[in-house]
Amino acid sequence: MHTTDFLDKPLSIGEVAELTSLTPRAIRYYHEIGLVPEPDRNGTSNRAYRMGEITRLLWVQRMTAAGLSLEAVREAANASDDQQVQTLLTELDRVLAAKEEGLRQQRAVIARLREFGTTTGLFTPEVAAAHKAAGLEVPSKDKQELMLLLEATLGTGFALDIVRAEAFLESRPGLKAEDLRLNTLFEELADVHVDDVRVERYAQEMAAHRAAVEAAEEAAGVRPPEPDFSEADKRGITLGAQAMRTATVQPSPAQTRAMERYVELMMADYFEEKGHTGAE
Repeated sequence: MHTTDFLDKPLSIGEVAELTSLTPRAIRYYHEIGLVPEPDRNGTSNRAYRMGEITRLLWVQRMTAAGLSLEAVREAANASDDQQVQTLLTELDRVLAAKEEGLRQQRAVIARLREFGTTTGLFTPEVAAAHKAAGLEVPSKDKQELMLLLEATLGTGFALDIVRAEAFLESRPGLKAEDLRLNTLFEELADVHVDDVRVERYAQEMAAHRAAVEAAEEAAGVRPPEPDFSEADKRGITLGAQAMRTATVQPSPAQTRAMERYVELMMADYFEEKGHTGAE
């Protein structure tokens, strides 16, 4: 092969495609949209590519590989100075950084799901880690849904307080046993009349149990502070309560009444305590 074989011998579109790893279809498209000038044709009416067209194709290829859209590549090609190109690249870098952060967050969620499972792994990292560290059982589907809703409406801090409260309860066998007994009693209320004596009994015993748990937490120095809800929090609580009312399984009238009475008793104790504190 002699050097004269290469003199003034333009490349065909197939040869350019082979050289650049672009497809003939892509090359033709760049011509159609005006991104790369179409070369002159040779005596057989085929496109004859010379150095200028080939390097322009390579330039477009590198720019699109960097992530620039074809429109951005066109702007860069038409830029009057390098500063305009630098501005385009800076914006591209910002967009890619945002995508990179999005991917990082996605991978973090995947890692959390792999570490904690698809139940607690759906919680925020702090709640999932606290749940695992406390050695708590994998929550039921209903409990998982409730925790997710609480995180969304009241925030991670509130959900963490619930996890810590459950962990504390696990460390007090007597309180834990009473908690399980009351849960069983509540389930029994699903099939009773709203005026059944067990409704009031549950409310009274649940209020007493809650007071005993709070006293034990206070004595152990792990009692969480009283929440101070903002207007945004109140709105979240309202929406959360509305969402809970759309659940497929709803409490029976007796269970609903029992919970209402429990809340009434707890609020009465709360205001009584506040009244005593104010009087002092």
